[in-house]
Amino acid sequence: MYELLLRIETLFQSLAVPALVGVGIVALAAGFVLWLGGTRYSAAITGVLGAVVGSACGLLVSQRFDLHPWLSMVIGAAVLAGLSILLRNVLILVLAVLVFSAVGGTGYLAVVLDRAVPQARPEVRADEGQLVHYFSGMDSAGRQTYMNDISKENDTFAGRLQALLADTWAAIRPHGWMVLLAIIAGAVIGFLLVWFVAKIVIALAYSIVGTTMIFIGLQAILLAAGFTVVSALADHRRALPIAFIIMTALGWLWQLFYWRPKTRKEVKAEPPEAE
Repeated sequence: MYELLLRIETLFQSLAVPALVGVGIVALAAGFVLWLGGTRYSAAITGVLGAVVGSACGLLVSQRFDLHPWLSMVIGAAVLAGLSILLRNVLILVLAVLVFSAVGGTGYLAVVLDRAVPQARPEVRADEGQLVHYFSGMDSAGRQTYMNDISKENDTFAGRLQALLADTWAAIRPHGWMVLLAIIAGAVIGFLLVWFVAKIVIALAYSIVGTTMIFIGLQAILLAAGFTVVSALADHRRALPIAFIIMTALGWLWQLFYWRPKTRKEVKAEPPEAE
């Protein structure tokens, strides 16, 4: 997990301070809502998600058919937000399955990267002869230099992200099929769990996503303040996964036992007054 987090930290360091603060605030706010109140506000969350996806689809349609972009975005947001609320239960089940598949794939990817990191040198040769560099074997300046090299001095966040994904894929290429199997296994397990214990599993999925967003938000805020928290924890690499598991468990239990969705209370009819 540490190698993967180092790559994310190095990528975020290319962002300007205002962008980091904006990303951090939005991620923290959304993360806390999902972490502690995902099941309680599931209708609003699915509606907002549908509106975001709908606005993006509307923007793409406007570019394809030469329509007014803002009008297309508003219509797309309204339509998909309404459908998301009407089909809330189906959408929540699908999202829960996607979360578990992502957890399976990302978890296996993190383990593979940590096990593959060489102890004494920052690079090893992959099966196909390609030289793969590992961020855990470099200092902060070395990571930034390597990021500039693989992105060919591209200053845009999208370009650097694409270069980092390509480099990460090169590092795990020998284990590509296993990563795919882990994603499929996570999806199957998530589907089976949702089928039998939907309420419990959906709360866990909300807590996982919320905790992830809180971690991203905190990392962005700390980077804006000039503190590289992942690099600082080089000698305590297990602290981050342990903190993630604890926070996920706390958010899960909170949603299950302390902050359930509101239910309508039945109003008992009062007996008529005697005349």
